[in-house]
Amino acid sequence: MNNEVFDFVVVGGGSSGAIVAARLAEGGGHVLLLEAGGSDRRIDVRIPAAVAVAYQKVNWKYPAEPDPTRTGRPEAWMAGKVMGGGGSINSCVFVRGNRADYDGWAKEGCTGWDYESVLPSFKRMESWEGGESDLRGGSGPISVNTQSNHGEANSAYLQACLEAGYARNHDYNGATQDGVGFAQVNHRRGTRSQASREYLRRVVLQGEITVRTDCYVHRVLTEGGAAVGVRYRHKGGESEARVREEVVISAGAIGSPRLLQLSGIGPRAVLDSVGVEVVHHLPGVGENLHEHPYLMQRWRSTIPTINKMRAGTIVKALTDYVRNGSGLLAMTMVQVQCMGRTEPGLDSPDLQLQFVPFAITRAVDKNGMFNVQPAKEEGFLSASTFLRPRARGTITLRDSAPDSTPRISYQFLANQDDVRDCLRGVREVHRVMSQPAMTAITNGQLQPEADCRTDADWERYVRQTVTPSYHPVGTCKMGVDDLAVVDPELRVHGIRNLRVADASIMPKITTGNTNAPSMMIGERAAELILGA
Repeated sequence: MNNEVFDFVVVGGGSSGAIVAARLAEGGGHVLLLEAGGSDRRIDVRIPAAVAVAYQKVNWKYPAEPDPTRTGRPEAWMAGKVMGGGGSINSCVFVRGNRADYDGWAKEGCTGWDYESVLPSFKRMESWEGGESDLRGGSGPISVNTQSNHGEANSAYLQACLEAGYARNHDYNGATQDGVGFAQVNHRRGTRSQASREYLRRVVLQGEITVRTDCYVHRVLTEGGAAVGVRYRHKGGESEARVREEVVISAGAIGSPRLLQLSGIGPRAVLDSVGVEVVHHLPGVGENLHEHPYLMQRWRSTIPTINKMRAGTIVKALTDYVRNGSGLLAMTMVQVQCMGRTEPGLDSPDLQLQFVPFAITRAVDKNGMFNVQPAKEEGFLSASTFLRPRARGTITLRDSAPDSTPRISYQFLANQDDVRDCLRGVREVHRVMSQPAMTAITNGQLQPEADCRTDADWERYVRQTVTPSYHPVGTCKMGVDDLAVVDPELRVHGIRNLRVADASIMPKITTGNTNAPSMMIGERAAELILGA
């Protein structure tokens, strides 16, 4: 068995892990980064418009348990099986979250995670097109800009939101999150600007960090109550890497609790049930799973869309991309975003409305994975996401075999208040799409939405069509309570020299897409480690 020694081993090269590894190496550490997926040097990762291809080819497609609160059909949850993780196969929509998210974490005992404390980390990681300010970063590795397609449909939807009473917001990652604006994306001249690409090729130079892909870590090695290394598989062989300092797990909200449990760190009852020897009883590992419920609706368009490609459109798309890194190939799906509230008295938005200037289909394969394709009929997609889910689920082992997929148990609509608020989101989408700016370019809804008339119809629609946003969080929650897995320094309770740094540490999910907060967690983790 091959054995090596490093200062730090980082498990997972995703949105958090790539940043942790790069910053630790930049700080002088001898770092090994192990990624289970392959290289991100792929055209379907690099070009934003090719995301549907990457989504199919470099995706773990974790099977979830049937959800009786919906249809009970097979379903797979997305996780990037590639360097960059989910940040390499997502829509690149850049949303920091709300000030209240982080202040709420701090109030629950996560000292050092209030908004003012995490703001420097957000600023350090980004290069915002508007430049440096009190709230935005101007020279970080991640390039952030406002999507450039302000065409007829996008402008009409933005105007419809204004007609519905929403304020215009030119920077929802700035002073306030409420209102409508064109989506911000992490793109660099029409290509994906994700953590793996920017940090591992800009922050650190080749030779300063050891990066290995296709390395599946299946155990954290512990001795005397401390992490001393990891065991992993690579090209059919077993290897171990030892650490002088720390092991950092950044395998995501599904992978991180799974690795801890395989290593004997987790709820005793779960470990005993699958025959894993208990190294440390930590009841919160795999608990507190939560996700944003997403609901899409579609309308027929009376103006041309890319649902019916014209020869001239294709030629222009290629020309724009080659010359300027712009046009259709540089386009992210979500192009306009509106943040609102299901009740006026809420202290922050709990509803995210998103507009796509074409219609899609989401056929489900036999494994429960969506195959996203443009619809044959010209149309638009208008979606709602409920941002404050009350439902909680678990990630647990199916058995002790390292190759087995974990058991994902999550019932989206078990809480009737979540059903109510999802329905409020559906109705708000209708209210916006019924404004003059959008009725001027639409002609009714597509099926099956068009058949919904009564409240019962719409609840049935919600239960049949609600899906994950692929924003899972919380399964190694940070805090000081009985279910906390890590402390505010991200150190695993009860095991020395072991930290977790990814979306799994979020006590509560953030307001909006979770990729930008995950990158911030990577920055913050490196700061905490280097400052220790």
